[in-house]
Amino acid sequence: MSRFDQLVEIAREIANKINLKQNKNLKEFMNTVFEKVVEEFNLCKNFQARAKVYGDAFEAIFIVIMETFFPDTNLIHQYEIPEICMTGEGKADFEILREYKDNLEAMESHSSKIVAVIEAKGSSDYIICNGKRIELERPGMIRTDTVKKAISNAAQVKFGLSKDILFIVVTSHKPEKGNAKCMIDLALKSGLFDMVVDITKFDELNEMVSLIKKHLT
Repeated sequence: MSRFDQLVEIAREIANKINLKQNKNLKEFMNTVFEKVVEEFNLCKNFQARAKVYGDAFEAIFIVIMETFFPDTNLIHQYEIPEICMTGEGKADFEILREYKDNLEAMESHSSKIVAVIEAKGSSDYIICNGKRIELERPGMIRTDTVKKAISNAAQVKFGLSKDILFIVVTSHKPEKGNAKCMIDLALKSGLFDMVVDITKFDELNEMVSLIKKHLT
């Protein structure tokens, strides 16, 4: 089993344990998964691995949230779009395709089928080591470098493929002030971003899925 598969299994186990579907406590779910991941992957000692594992864990969290609440939304993880240089380590985090049930392998070369590209930018805002809670700086979209990377990827999609393709950022934290918020507001106003979604807020997830469904028709 790959590390990512392990992360998805951890997220599924915790979702079942806390009865996520019924209580919709998305913040508790996310934090509990991150705490378990720290323990399982020894991230208190392995500092260099933390950022990558957190990023993968956030993607696993998002997958489990979507399959729990929106199982009819076909989320394709790690999708390559060679036409806009999104391959290898730079492939898109998630895709939604217009037609997806029959011959997925044959369709993967047809970028015209893409309805939405979803960028995942999330991490924990704290880590517990030796019983001590340590706050981590600028998680999710609070970090300006993270926002800049998302804007760059949005530009590849919107100008390299089509402005009609949705570009949605899902995150663990949205900034309330400063340059990061200013940049997000500009990206939303310009149409580079169609939405920035806090996955701990069910209403925002529901709005995202409604927007995707409108573009699927």
